[in-house]
Amino acid sequence: MLTIRVVRSVRRRLETFTSPNENMYLKSVLPVLLFLFSQLFSGNLEFFREDLDFEIKGNYFHVDGIYYFRNNSDTEIKRLLFYPFPLDSLYGIVDSMQAICLSDSSDCMIKTRENGFSFKIKILPNQIQKYRLSYRQKLLGNKAEYILTTTQRWGKPFEEVNYKILLTKDVKLDSLSYFPDSLKTVGDKHIFYYHKINFMPDRNMKIWFEKS
Repeated sequence: MLTIRVVRSVRRRLETFTSPNENMYLKSVLPVLLFLFSQLFSGNLEFFREDLDFEIKGNYFHVDGIYYFRNNSDTEIKRLLFYPFPLDSLYGIVDSMQAICLSDSSDCMIKTRENGFSFKIKILPNQIQKYRLSYRQKLLGNKAEYILTTTQRWGKPFEEVNYKILLTKDVKLDSLSYFPDSLKTVGDKHIFYYHKINFMPDRNMKIWFEKS
C-alpha cells in the first residue's frame, strides 16, 4: 500500500543553471535520475509485512495497521514515504490520520493531501522498525476500498500479511475482492480473517455491503 518517494536536492539544482539549454537538458533527464535513485536507495529498504484492521462503522471506513520495514544495509536509512488513499465518487474525505513510530511513540507525519499523506521513517543498520498508520474515510455509497497494488512497486511480495475485516451486524456483506480464510462472530461483530505468506497483491481490498 505504500510507495517510496525519493526526495533529493536534484530538483533544487535546476535553479543553479543559467543556460536555458542546460536547464532544459536537466529537466529532461530528471525523471530518469529519480527512477535510478529510487532503485538504488530502495534496495536496502524492505517493506515486508503488514497487519491491518478494516472496519465499517457508521458512514466511515476505518483502517488501522502495523507496517514492518527492514534495513538490510550497514548504514542508517532515512526515507520519506507516501501512503495513498483511494479516490472514487463513492468515497468522501479522509480524516483522523496518524503515523506513529512504535519504538519511541513519535509522530512521523509530514504532510497530508487529498490522496494520501507523507511520513518519515528512520531505521538503524540491519534493524526492523514498525509504524502504526491509520485513517478513516467517509463512505458515500456501498463500497469501501484499501489500496494494496502499490506493493508491486517494491519489487517483491510481502513475507506475511494479517488482515481483519470487522462488520457490525447491521452491515450486510455483499462481496469481497479477496476471499477470507476464516470467519468468527464476536459479540455484535462479524470478523473476517486473512493470513497470507509470500503475498503479492494483484488487486485492492474492496468491500461491497448494504446497511439494514
